[in-house]
Amino acid sequence: MSDRIVQLHFPPHVHPVYREQLHAVPGGWRYRFDHPALADATAATKRVAQDGRLGGLVRIAESTGARVLSELGYVHRNRGRPAPGASVIHSAERLLWRSPLPYVVDLEHASLFVLYQQAAMDRPWTRVLLERCLLDERLRFLLPWSDAARHSVLTMVSPAAAVRLEPKLRTVSPAIRLAAERPRERAGGPLRVLFVGTAFFEKGGVEAVQALRAVRGTHDVTMDLVSYVPPDWESRLAQEPGLTVHRPGGADLIQRLYAQSDVLLFPSHMDTFGYVVLEAMAHGLPVLAPRHLALEETVQDGVSGLLFGAENMLFGVDTVLRFRHTIPVPRSYRETLRHPSEPYVAGIAAQMARLAEEPGLHARLAEGAFESVRSGPLSIERRRELLREIYDAAAR
Repeated sequence: MSDRIVQLHFPPHVHPVYREQLHAVPGGWRYRFDHPALADATAATKRVAQDGRLGGLVRIAESTGARVLSELGYVHRNRGRPAPGASVIHSAERLLWRSPLPYVVDLEHASLFVLYQQAAMDRPWTRVLLERCLLDERLRFLLPWSDAARHSVLTMVSPAAAVRLEPKLRTVSPAIRLAAERPRERAGGPLRVLFVGTAFFEKGGVEAVQALRAVRGTHDVTMDLVSYVPPDWESRLAQEPGLTVHRPGGADLIQRLYAQSDVLLFPSHMDTFGYVVLEAMAHGLPVLAPRHLALEETVQDGVSGLLFGAENMLFGVDTVLRFRHTIPVPRSYRETLRHPSEPYVAGIAAQMARLAEEPGLHARLAEGAFESVRSGPLSIERRRELLREIYDAAAR
């Protein structure tokens, strides 16, 4: 009996998790897709930030469009077109309108269905339309990337709809292939911390620098920071002891930094999952991250990394966006991110200090991070097994 076909349905710019998905094809199934970013291993997946006047105009147009659509109560849907011979459609973070086949949709957070604009939920018809889409009998399963994302779906619908949706929800974490042969072993010299985040303020660049400054008073720690640093911060960071700033420059730069770092610091305020966390673990690096939503699931505190208290998160503990509009984030919010509290910075610095002074702790966490990807919840094999069960059930 030949393998059945799953058609992969993508938006124009796809998340890098789907390149890894091509290595997690379940037994008895094969994928069909035509997205160039996945057909060519050297092509970019997600669009990167644009600089200059053109980039600024694009960002203004996108934010204006998102605001207008959200005030109209827009629910984002695509039309699915069946591939010849396909049995199921696997849609990447998009609901389908009049899907010609049974389909499943995976999602980082439910707010993507309204373009990450909470304002859309102020319109009574938005919830009605969203529930109609989610309860469509052609949508067989929703696959949130985390239990936090699962909760985000249930908070966007009525209690009655939530009860009907429960059987469709199956938490399936993204997976990634190992990128190292063994967990990271600390060599002599300083603890080398890596920070990766294109949006400097939203990804936690300020507290990362301040925590480095605080911990260097007592410990030998250095940091490589990869980000688009705002002009008013460039000169001050150039003079920061122990800090090396890198402008984002493609996969080669990131791979080199993963290979020479000891730990990833990921103090993001905005991420609902954090793919860079998976990348770091695939290289055998433990992760330092805030104790918030999906990060509490991907980073097991004391096992694959260390967590610290969260501050000024874009999503509340109830998984709901804190602001009506988030593209771009409110100026007042970004200004708040410029001034993290002393206790928050101290909490990050304390976890960095623990790794610097306890080699045994670092070794244990690096092993835990490596195992999470090799055979644990972030492994290709785990995702493959879950998707086989889901595709089989969806195609019945």
